[in-house]
Amino acid sequence: MMKKTASPQKFITISSLSILLSMLTVIFGAPLLRVLRKAYGPWAFWVLGLLVTGAAWLLNAQPLALFIGSVWMTLGAYNELEQKGLGWWLSGLVSVFLGTGAASISIFGALRVNGINTQAEVQKLVEDFADKVQQMNPAVKLDASILLQQFPSAIVIMLVMALGVGLIFERRVFSWLNLPREKIASQLKLLEYRVPDYFIWIAMTAFLLTMVSFGGKATTILAVNVLNVSLVLYFFQGLAVLEVFLSSMRAGTFTRILTYIILIGQLLLILSIVGLIDYWVDFRGRIRRMKIPGNSQG
Repeated sequence: MMKKTASPQKFITISSLSILLSMLTVIFGAPLLRVLRKAYGPWAFWVLGLLVTGAAWLLNAQPLALFIGSVWMTLGAYNELEQKGLGWWLSGLVSVFLGTGAASISIFGALRVNGINTQAEVQKLVEDFADKVQQMNPAVKLDASILLQQFPSAIVIMLVMALGVGLIFERRVFSWLNLPREKIASQLKLLEYRVPDYFIWIAMTAFLLTMVSFGGKATTILAVNVLNVSLVLYFFQGLAVLEVFLSSMRAGTFTRILTYIILIGQLLLILSIVGLIDYWVDFRGRIRRMKIPGNSQG
């Protein structure tokens, strides 16, 4: 059996693939970045991140620097906090906050470098982007003002998705690369993922404020952004419910792939609703209780 070692050759492979996937998809390089940090340590992770982000900036690819830099910051910060024994929820909040801060600084710097200093100029930039998208695909209808209003939640959602994808697929990447994987006591068990109970009131309040305006337009915009992020957080809870259900059914690889393609690709909102309802129903507890009698009879 081949020995599990973190060799220089594997470092080059992981680095190259993580950078390539981050450039092409933003979030799907995240599992490799998690492996990079855990297998090769903080120095290798942070120095490479600075070099890649700096190179993208110097090559006048500021959007690329924004995406790669903020995702790198989020995943790195999460791992550092995880190593210190902080719980996954607090680690996630802090790391996404730091990643959002890095993204905000990058956006501000990119706008200044390109001579965009006023809100009207930013609005014009977004309108030009919306026009280009519609020219490429006339079926897509984009409202520049809505895009601008919901841009903060788009950044947070991107970082949450990257962190989620990194945590979900990390173990498989370790196995694929035949690298030793250290287990941490505070590490999140994905099948047990559950948004803290108090967050349901934040999500419900945000939903209410999008329906009925109590504090003017600014409050409504804030509520929409909070609701957008809430849906993604509950999406992962719905995903955990789905995985427990598939495991209880002993679903094969083909069934799992087909289910994920249908639900994640086409009906993502359904999983978010399942995750939200799970607060009251506790689907996973019910599924496990249903499974126990069947096992005892077999």
